[in-house]
Amino acid sequence: MIVPFTVLTLIFPPAYLLRLVPRLAALSANIHNRLGMHDAPAKGEGSGDSNGEDGVITMMPITDRLTKAIPFAGRILPLPAGTWHPVMNIINGPHGEVLENVLIRVEGHVVTGMIGAEGSTQPVPETAISSIDSSCHDDRNYMSRVLTAHPPAMECWFTTAVYPASINRTAIIANRLREEGFVLPPVLLKAGWSYSTPAGDHNVNVETVTIFLNPVNTDSTKMLRTPDYWVKDTLGQQPAASDFVKRTNTWMAGWAQVLHDGFNSDMLASSEEQRERLARDPAAPQPGRGSPLD
Repeated sequence: MIVPFTVLTLIFPPAYLLRLVPRLAALSANIHNRLGMHDAPAKGEGSGDSNGEDGVITMMPITDRLTKAIPFAGRILPLPAGTWHPVMNIINGPHGEVLENVLIRVEGHVVTGMIGAEGSTQPVPETAISSIDSSCHDDRNYMSRVLTAHPPAMECWFTTAVYPASINRTAIIANRLREEGFVLPPVLLKAGWSYSTPAGDHNVNVETVTIFLNPVNTDSTKMLRTPDYWVKDTLGQQPAASDFVKRTNTWMAGWAQVLHDGFNSDMLASSEEQRERLARDPAAPQPGRGSPLD
C-alpha cells in the first residue's frame, strides 16, 4: 500500500511533536504493536553493528510502498524513481533529536537501491557536526561538489564506490533483507548529500542523505562484480563502469537540488514533471518490472 504523509507522521512522530503532544508516544507505540513492528535498543543489536550508538531501532513493515516523497524529521525527503520499502527507523540522541530511516528498492529479488537518511528533528550543537562534510573531501570520490561553505552553513555532495560491509549497521540490514530473500550486491555506488543551516545559539539544523545504487544490475556491467573494477584510478579501463559512474554523477548533480528543496519543504521550487525526470537514477528499475514486495 502507498502510505500517506499523515499516517507516517503518526507512526514516526518527530521529537518536537512528542514534546508538544506527549500522548503521541503511547499512540505511536500502539500503532507499532498493531503493525507488528519491533522496537529495540540499537546498542548491542546485530552483533554490535550499531557501533555503540544510543537509540532505538524499529523494524518496519517492509511490504509498505513509498513513492515520490515522504515526511522525514519534520521536513520532506524526496525519493528517487521507483517504489521504496522501509527497512528500519532509528531514533538517536539524548532527547531523540536525530532520526534515521533506511529504505530499499528492489527489482525481482535484486536490491537496486538503498537510502540511509539522517536528520535532526530539533537544532543540535554545531560541535556535533564538525566533520559532516569530510566525505565530500575524500580523494577517492568520483566527484565532489561543495555548494555552500560558510560554517555553520554547509552543503555538499559526492559520489564514490563502497563495499556493502562498510555501510553502517550492515549486519542488521543484511539479515533483514535475507529474511525477505534479498541480497545486497557485492559493490555499490554511493551518492551522499549533506546540508546544515544555522539555528541560533551555536546550533544547527542538519540532514544527510546517502543513496546506494546497484551498478552491476545491467547487461553491460553485470560481469563487473568486484570493487576492483570500480576503483577511481583505473575506471577508464572499464568503459561500462565509467559510463555508469558518469551517469550517476550527472544524476546526483540534479538530485541534490531536489533534496535541498525537500529540506526546506519547498517542493514548489520545481514542477512534478521536473522532479519525475530528475528522480530517474541510473539504477532505477525499468517501468513495469515489479518485485515480490509490490
